[in-house]
Amino acid sequence: MSCEYLLLIFGLLMILGIALQRLWIGLFVKFKLGQTPKDYGPKRHILLKAGTPTMGGAIFIVLTIVALLFVKESYATKGEMFVLWWLAFGGGAVGLLDDLLKIARRSSEGLTLRQKLLAQIMVAIPWAWIAANQVPLYLLSSSSPLGFKTSFFILCFFAVGLYNALNITDGLDGLAAGASIASMVALLWTLEIPSCRLSLIIGLACALSFLWYNSHPARVFMGDVGAHFIAGLLMGNVVMSGYILLILPVSFIFGIEIISVILQIISFRCFGGRRIFKMSPLHHHFELCGWQEEHIVVRFWLIHIIGISLLGALIGWQVM
Repeated sequence: MSCEYLLLIFGLLMILGIALQRLWIGLFVKFKLGQTPKDYGPKRHILLKAGTPTMGGAIFIVLTIVALLFVKESYATKGEMFVLWWLAFGGGAVGLLDDLLKIARRSSEGLTLRQKLLAQIMVAIPWAWIAANQVPLYLLSSSSPLGFKTSFFILCFFAVGLYNALNITDGLDGLAAGASIASMVALLWTLEIPSCRLSLIIGLACALSFLWYNSHPARVFMGDVGAHFIAGLLMGNVVMSGYILLILPVSFIFGIEIISVILQIISFRCFGGRRIFKMSPLHHHFELCGWQEEHIVVRFWLIHIIGISLLGALIGWQVM
């Protein structure tokens, strides 16, 4: 698949994505639908972000289907297609259900934590089973391939973990989308597998066209559907590379965010209600410290890029 063809797909999807996101926002405004911020989040979110159109990630699914239907070349086997896209579409379906429940209830609560976790695991299990059979997985390029059982459990763990980590990161205007763009660019730079390059071009077009309206002040949020879709796409590409530890640089800022939540819960429950952060995830801590939202977002993007670079160098990231 030529570079010119990929650029054409990217440009056309960008134009279509910007147009569809605009229509999506108009639809939500017309029917007076929108985001309901969590009661336990920062107070300014309740004041400033309530009623903002959401589920912009649903357009990611539409754009991807359009792109895959119109690509003429036989660029991927059925196995590659499954490994690349199952987590994205399956996770997107879970996120879509969660978002629809929130909108129907006009609440910040959709699926319960247990229901969402169970649904994520159910999506991850068949994917991990087939991926562990399809793709020889290594920790590092110099190591021996992992066994099936080890690969299966590692893939399940990271898939579910990345779903939740990216979802947690999606709390400030442009934060998750911008960080995801950096991750996809890094993967596109190093993966020479045609099916991976196409999937990343599609993902970049989705995220960048969404960022047109999601930059501060956001006119639309991606919702759980978008966060799950992007997480699945990133995970699929990491596995196609064959080197599972690539998940560490690719998900650097997402990992920091979810670790901050875990540490906060452990501290609160084990040390008599003491908190490490003013609020978790970490971006809310800096909000309560008085940082401007735009500053937090850009600095987190930069930290993510630094993390990708340093961890990538540490594990010996190379062109594949």
